[in-house]
Amino acid sequence: MKTNLITTIALTIALNFANAQDMGNAQYEKKGNADYGNGAYGNGGYTINRVNTIQTTSSSQDEMVITIKGIFNERATSQIATFAVLQLGKTAEEATNLIDERIGNVMKELALFNKEIVVETDMISFVPTYDYAVDKKIFNPKTYNEKPSGFELKKNILIKFRNNNDFDKILSICGKNEIYDIAKVDYVTTNFDMVRTQMQKKALEVFKDQMANYSLIMNTDLNKKEKILQEGFNVTYPMESYRSYQAYSQANANFDPKSEVNVIKKNTTQYYNQALVKDHNFVMNPDITEPTIQAFYDITIRIKLKEDQLPKNTIIRNNRYYIITAAGDIKLLNL
Repeated sequence: MKTNLITTIALTIALNFANAQDMGNAQYEKKGNADYGNGAYGNGGYTINRVNTIQTTSSSQDEMVITIKGIFNERATSQIATFAVLQLGKTAEEATNLIDERIGNVMKELALFNKEIVVETDMISFVPTYDYAVDKKIFNPKTYNEKPSGFELKKNILIKFRNNNDFDKILSICGKNEIYDIAKVDYVTTNFDMVRTQMQKKALEVFKDQMANYSLIMNTDLNKKEKILQEGFNVTYPMESYRSYQAYSQANANFDPKSEVNVIKKNTTQYYNQALVKDHNFVMNPDITEPTIQAFYDITIRIKLKEDQLPKNTIIRNNRYYIITAAGDIKLLNL
């Protein structure tokens, strides 16, 4: 019996530790040590995690409002990486020749690696650089004058590729030619029309199911009711979904008050943080692990529950008729 109890306790501790690891350090940093110490057990304040539902349908005597939301995770059909290139030279010709040689080597090596990779250049700036020369005078203080010392040339290389695994080779080739500065990576897709059409069809399927359920619950045929709808569509790209993250670590020790403590700077990086699906009715392509273009679609349908008292196309006339008597008085006729 004692052995079984010890085994159960050991398994419980192991499972708790595994759950903490699976959660990720970004969430650990957010929550801090308060949720992991002994204060959460025994005499501590153990609480039940209560989650409120997100309202998607509401109704009154006059109308019912149904909101349907969806996400589509779309893989990029291609990506465009922009590398910034800086070249200094004593003369304009030297700066131009050096940067063209570096970019030319990148183009040649990428063409040998994969002919489908497209490379373009974008001219940014070409300006002279200056140093200060000292002008010495007998009776005056030193005077510092600027004088041209060389030229600074900036270009961007735009590299378009389709296979996500090719990016490692692109980085290697660029680094070999002393090109390290990645300005940005754009995700491109040519399937937006298809994505929107599929999301509209999926939303219509969800709406039909909900109409059947609500008609049964309310004992009325909602399909015959008058409806007003509002539709929305939006897109987010991976570069909009990255969040900053600093490694979480805190030493727990009692130091000598007279000693000097040097705190190591924690590593700061970023991670891809896609939109959560909890407030959406459906998600298409939910199991993609790589950063994706996320398309968002929503439709709001207002169903008129209270029928008009008069039939449709009824014309209401508020005409009044008066008569003028021989004495000149005006009287209303009750017609």
